Amino acid sequence: MSATGLHEESRDGALWWTLDKPQRRNAVGPDALRWITRRCATLRGETVVLRGAGDDAFCAGFDLTALNPSADGPPPDAPLAEATAAIEAADATFIAAINGFAIGAGLELVCACDLRIASDDTWFSIPAAKLGVVYHAAGLRRLHAVLGPAILRRLLLLGERVQADALAEAGALTHLVTRTSLPGTIETTVAAVGRGAPGSQRAHRSFLRAMQRDGVDAELLERHQEARTEAYARIREAREAKPDEPGP
Repeated sequence: MSATGLHEESRDGALWWTLDKPQRRNAVGPDALRWITRRCATLRGETVVLRGAGDDAFCAGFDLTALNPSADGPPPDAPLAEATAAIEAADATFIAAINGFAIGAGLELVCACDLRIASDDTWFSIPAAKLGVVYHAAGLRRLHAVLGPAILRRLLLLGERVQADALAEAGALTHLVTRTSLPGTIETTVAAVGRGAPGSQRAHRSFLRAMQRDGVDAELLERHQEARTEAYARIREAREAKPDEPGP
């Protein structure tokens, strides 16, 4: 395990980025997210596989032990917003290899990838309402574009755990396979991406990503940001009232 909770290795024609924080079920913290942002700027046509260490978890979400909703500075989820934006801007094809579960920030990382392959026993959730936070606007647009309105409402408004087959039916997954088939499917997908002409891959990838992005009215965006600021203020006040309790 690296100091950031994420490590990279190069093999089989791809870069493999592994979220590796077993004691936190591969929860992702600011250090790992900042590493992703920096590394994305250096990519030049690679294929990147993003996965979680072990067999039972892709990512348990944002590491709440690192959440510090201070009154000054950027919001606590700024590293997540920057990392997912960096993935979508990178000159690389990203493949999410999803096992076990992907929660919150983990699901957004999945949705930032170009291709999403999940084992059929995987589930997804976004506990934003339970935690009292308001999700950032770019993330909501990304989740809506990939998951569709019905599934996103189930995740955000009902707080449901949604199974992988529902995402596959909604077109959010490129492949849904058994757990034992996941490694082989990832390897086959890496090889297929590698056979494509770089110029063609780059042009199609950029256009597909652009089609996924929708504009949002400036007034709505401002109101949403105000709601986020107020939500983090409430979390900060609760933290100050009970300083010994971890997380929001």
